[in-house]
Amino acid sequence: MPETPPTTPPVAPVPIKPPVPSPASVAVEERILTPDFFKLALGLHFFMLNMSIFNLLPYYLELRGASADLYGQVAGSMGISNVVMLLLLGHRADVWSLKATLSTYFVAAFAGNLVALWAMGQESLYWFFVARMLQGVFMGLGFPLLSGWVVALSPPKRKQAAVAWLGIAGILANSLGPTLGELVLAWQGRPEDPTAYFAVFAMATVFQVISLGFLLSARNVHSHGSGAAKGLGALLKQRDALLLLAVCFIFGGLFGAIMSFSKNYTAWLGLPFVSLLLWAYTVGAIFSRVVIQVVMRHITESSLILLGLLGLGLTFLLLGFVRDYPLLTFTGLLYGLSHGVLYPTLYVRFLDTQPRDEVGRSSTLYQGSFSIGWGLFPLFGGSVVGLTNFPTFFGLLAACAGIGILLYLAAERTPQRRT
Repeated sequence: MPETPPTTPPVAPVPIKPPVPSPASVAVEERILTPDFFKLALGLHFFMLNMSIFNLLPYYLELRGASADLYGQVAGSMGISNVVMLLLLGHRADVWSLKATLSTYFVAAFAGNLVALWAMGQESLYWFFVARMLQGVFMGLGFPLLSGWVVALSPPKRKQAAVAWLGIAGILANSLGPTLGELVLAWQGRPEDPTAYFAVFAMATVFQVISLGFLLSARNVHSHGSGAAKGLGALLKQRDALLLLAVCFIFGGLFGAIMSFSKNYTAWLGLPFVSLLLWAYTVGAIFSRVVIQVVMRHITESSLILLGLLGLGLTFLLLGFVRDYPLLTFTGLLYGLSHGVLYPTLYVRFLDTQPRDEVGRSSTLYQGSFSIGWGLFPLFGGSVVGLTNFPTFFGLLAACAGIGILLYLAAERTPQRRT
């Protein structure tokens, strides 16, 4: 009889422990300042240098004999373009990759620059409407995607800081661009000659091309959303999302008011150096965005949004009492600190209400609401100033900031937010 081989008891499988990530690998995964971040930040900076230099366009038109109504309408036509393009093409933000989408809208902005340069040699000033509306295509549709691009390439727990730090590039350009333009005019020795502005706007166009080079060199992000199938309306089903967009609309309106009327207001006060307000805003906004990650360890996102809105309201209250440079500079600094923390925290708060694979359309909707307020508040604000005065107008803006606080508190009480 054959001998039966001895049986051995089954050996229990040894559980394989997942590898513990080293502190160095965790630090790399949570790093914001990657090569791609710098490429996108530089792309944003050079494009906003281009756009901020074109803020000198209304004064150029005045030198060519345009009335206040005409050059004001030219400046506001970009805001109209923002709204129209948002309604027509905003839903297509998640159809193509971000690189392809931005490049498409960039072509329109570049054509706007070329039209502006060509129009400087034409007798009719109405060609500048075409130039500004073409530039508005990128500002309404392409510019919002830059924030979404950074969010997509950033660590999930540090997306507020990523958006805040990206904004530093644009904030700095808002002051640096006009300064460079004025330096070019001074170098030519003909600051009041309209023909001297050709070199200024040509420099802006060079900056615009440089920006595209940086954007194309960044790592691409492809969409996995449903794209144009749903449209923008599908993103507005939640009540808290609608309330947050209303807050963003007010926020954009306050920004548009202070940027559009600051020169007029300081001239009304008899203070010729209007750049103090602008550079104080820049310093405050950059400082708040640099330290936002540290601040958020001690203050919640919701509290930062409320503090930002409160700071905006206090800014406009104080603006009505400005009589000298120290208080003017302080109000600019206060506005910058408030703006610097409010934009990224409110932006990320709104993104949290939307599907993660539709960040393109969500970003477009957020920036679109901001841009609509940016255009409408100055449009009606001019009439308010004409009927009353600047302190009364600023008091009404402070009240608008208070309404924004109430709307945000209502958004926090919605069932979606509590869940």
